[in-house]
Amino acid sequence: MKGTVLMAEYKMQFRDGFLDRAKRMSGLKTDEAFAGAIGVSESVLARAKKTNECTPLMMVGLYKAFGFQPGEVSQIKAVGEMGKTA
Repeated sequence: MKGTVLMAEYKMQFRDGFLDRAKRMSGLKTDEAFAGAIGVSESVLARAKKTNECTPLMMVGLYKAFGFQPGEVSQIKAVGEMGKTA
């Protein structure tokens, strides 16, 4: 189609192992406590661990709770690159 620009879909992904490292560094023992500290429910945290998708809410929570900057937490990946590591 003339004049149509196709753009790749992108998602914000946690850096490999970030959530486990952040929890360990926080000293919090349970996922429930860690989720509460970053302002999300335990089910949101579980979904993030499963999908590795970083939501803006989690990004803000990690900043408020522990001072993490976006570049420390996540990276932007094209959907076609989801299994690849940077």
